Amino acid sequence: MLNDDILIFFARSKLRLEVLKKLSQKPQIASFLAHNMEKHREVISRIFLDLQKKGLSVCKNPNSPHFRYYKITPKGKKVLEELI
Repeated sequence: MLNDDILIFFARSKLRLEVLKKLSQKPQIASFLAHNMEKHREVISRIFLDLQKKGLSVCKNPNSPHFRYYKITPKGKKVLEELI
């Protein structure tokens, strides 16, 4: 069962859920995902950071100044399964 914090987190932004769904399909880079979703890179980057703070995604190369690579975590997969 999802806690209220996670439910509110996704209720505040439907785009967060869409990004998490995309991460469940394959790891993503913000600029590429932003282009595919027709969103600004900054918006997608912020969502990646928000998901990471909640433990739903992880950056595989955090020290890289460019093209940070994000993937869904097991917790993210579980939350996604419960949300959809």
